[in-house]
Amino acid sequence: MSVLDMKLDRSFDVFDADRDGRLDKSDVIGLSDRLAESLGLAPDAVAGLRDSLAELWDTVFQRMDRNDDGGVDRQEFRAAFRARIVTDQNRIWERIRNMSNAWTELGDRDGDGMLSRDEYTSLLHGMFRLPHQTCDEAFDRLDVDGDGQLSREEISSAMKEYYTSENHAARGNQFFGRL
Repeated sequence: MSVLDMKLDRSFDVFDADRDGRLDKSDVIGLSDRLAESLGLAPDAVAGLRDSLAELWDTVFQRMDRNDDGGVDRQEFRAAFRARIVTDQNRIWERIRNMSNAWTELGDRDGDGMLSRDEYTSLLHGMFRLPHQTCDEAFDRLDVDGDGQLSREEISSAMKEYYTSENHAARGNQFFGRL
């Protein structure tokens, strides 16, 4: 299995909230509600993230459903994501960047435009239910300049590397923790 396939499988698993082996709209949009709950926010506070996740579903994920069964299985996800990255890279990155920015804004509790280790860990744990240790390890790899903060650029760059790089040593591979 290629490095990219390993990362796509990991991504599929973190999006598959109900662990039924299929992604549907409620899995993707539900991530915003999980985050709101974990951060103690009112549902209205995550409206921007919910909207960007809904747009990501409508414009990217839903189109992956090749057999029109209302969901996306692992194979559809892998194949479509690989094809989409090659043919539509600019548009998909715009949508992912919008989601990433909305996500970062919610987690940036001190309003400095950056994510501290605690803020990053709270986001990943709250949204994807990843263990705290996994989030801490990911933070260490993603903090390129070693300042103890993740900028929007570091986060966006890591996400792009995660979804495109075949290099097993790439920093962005650690976005959801060690492969």
